[in-house]
Amino acid sequence: MRANRNSDSHSKEYSPQTTSSIRFSPRGDAFKHPVQHYDVAKVRSVSEALEAFNTTSFQSRNLGRCYKIWLKMLNDRERPIIFFGLSGAMIAGGMRRVIRDLIAFHAIDVLVSTGANLSHDLYESLGGRHYMAHNHIDDPTLRKMRIDRVYDTYADDVTFTKADEFVEKFADSLEPGSYSSRELFQMMGERIRDDYGILATAAKERLPIFCPALADSSIGMALTVYRNEKLKKNAPPAVYDALMDNIEIMDLKRQFPKSGVIFIGGGTPKNYIQQVVPMAEISGWAVPPHSYAMQVTTDDPKFGGLSGCELPESQSWGKLDPSAEQCTVHLDATIGLPLLFTGIMEHYEEWKSRGPLKVDWMEAAPTAATKPRRASA
Repeated sequence: MRANRNSDSHSKEYSPQTTSSIRFSPRGDAFKHPVQHYDVAKVRSVSEALEAFNTTSFQSRNLGRCYKIWLKMLNDRERPIIFFGLSGAMIAGGMRRVIRDLIAFHAIDVLVSTGANLSHDLYESLGGRHYMAHNHIDDPTLRKMRIDRVYDTYADDVTFTKADEFVEKFADSLEPGSYSSRELFQMMGERIRDDYGILATAAKERLPIFCPALADSSIGMALTVYRNEKLKKNAPPAVYDALMDNIEIMDLKRQFPKSGVIFIGGGTPKNYIQQVVPMAEISGWAVPPHSYAMQVTTDDPKFGGLSGCELPESQSWGKLDPSAEQCTVHLDATIGLPLLFTGIMEHYEEWKSRGPLKVDWMEAAPTAATKPRRASA
C-alpha cells in the first residue's frame, strides 16, 4: 500500500524550517562585504583600478591586495627593509626597466636574483637587445645562426660571448681573495656605463644584489673560465664565497629587523630570502620574522614546487610572522609586476622620503652570539 502523502510519520525529517529557526552565528559577518562590480566609469588610473580590484573576486582581488600590501610596506613609519626575489626570464620578457626603476626609486632595498636575469641585464648593458620572435624558425637552425631563444624572444649569442669576456676581464682585475656576490656585483656595476641597467643602477644607489645560484648562469660560466685559467697557471684567484652571502644577508636583517618580502616567481631567490630568519636563529642572532609578504606566480602549490608553496607555509618555519600581511596572486609576472609598480608609483609623493638604506658593511658580526639550546629528548 502506498504511503499517504499527508502522513506525518516523517514530519520531523521533512518539515521545512523557517528562516528564523536557523542559527548560524557567522551569517551576518559573511554578508558584510558585498562584491562591488568593476565600474570602468569610476576608474581613471592604474592605482584606482587596483584599488577597485580589492572588492572583486579571484585573482583580480589578490592583485589588489598585493598592491595594498606593497603600498603599506612603503608607507610604514618603521621603514621595513624590503627584500625582492627575482626569478624567471624577466629581463628577456621586457621587465628590465621596471626592475631598474624599482631600484632607482627605492621601492625595494635588496635584490636577490637568479644569475640568468643578471646575465641578461649585463648583455643589454654591453649593447645586446632582445627581439620578438615573430616568425617561426626551428631551434637547430637558430643554433646555426647563433641566435638564442627564450620562449617567444630572441637574443644574440655573439653578444653574450662579449659579455662573457667582460666578466672574465673583470674577475682578472680583482685582487686574489674571497668575495660575496654582493661585493662582486657592486664592483661590476661600477664599471658599467648604462643609465638603464640593473647592475649599474644598483651600484650607483649602493643597493645590494645577492645571487645565491651564481654558478647557474652565463656570469657563473665566465667566472668558471677565469678560475680554470688561474688553476692552469697555478695563480691565486678571486673566489666567489657563497657562504659570505649568508653572513651578509643575515647582518642586513639584524641591522633592519622589520622586513617585508616580494617574490616574483619563486625558486632559489624566494627560498634564500625566506631562510634568513631561521639561519639567523641557528646562528644565535635572533631576528623577527618578516612582517609583510607578497608573491606573483603562476605555479600551483599542489605540485609541491617551491615557487608555488603557499606563503602561510613559511609561518611553520618561523620565516613569516603569524600576523603578517600576506597575499599571493597567481598571474604572469610580466602582467602583474608592471601593473603593481605603476600603481605604487602613482602614490610616489606619499613614500618617496623613505630613501635608500644606510648599510654598514664593515660592521663586525657579533662574536658573542650564543646558539640556542635544543630541547632535550
